[in-house]
Amino acid sequence: MSEFFTLAVFVAVVASAIRLAVPLLLAALGETFGQRSGVLNLGVDGIMLMGAFAGYYAVLKSGNVWIGVLTGALVGLVFGLVSAFIAVTLKAEQGISGIGIYLFGLGMSDLLFQKLVGTPIPIDTFPEVPIPILSDIPIIGEMFFEHSIPVYLAFLAVPLAT
Repeated sequence: MSEFFTLAVFVAVVASAIRLAVPLLLAALGETFGQRSGVLNLGVDGIMLMGAFAGYYAVLKSGNVWIGVLTGALVGLVFGLVSAFIAVTLKAEQGISGIGIYLFGLGMSDLLFQKLVGTPIPIDTFPEVPIPILSDIPIIGEMFFEHSIPVYLAFLAVPLAT
């Protein structure tokens, strides 16, 4: 068991945690602006799930990561507009309609994945871009400075949003 808790495993876990936190970070930043404007969007997770599936499927079919990013963003935009239409035009309670959008996104993304993909298929991802000099720092460089451009942009968005 002690062979599992090695430095290499620790570095890999921290680097993976940073990479996997990016979608949540971007959603939290977007929701921060929504909350500041007085909007309660409990459907963020459902919107993320639909955008993630659409992006994955677009990359799966096209082989182009940027088409996947654009497709995921467009689906997120459409679901955001649906959420706004329900809350503003139909004057529905924001919390209840948000939970409905979350549940719809949860179920629909799963259904679409089962029917259109079935078994998970690996897709191309963004290449890693090590930051010169910083990526050469032992241990810290591997964890923090050997990621893809979207990871760096997401973390740069935090001070910009502040």
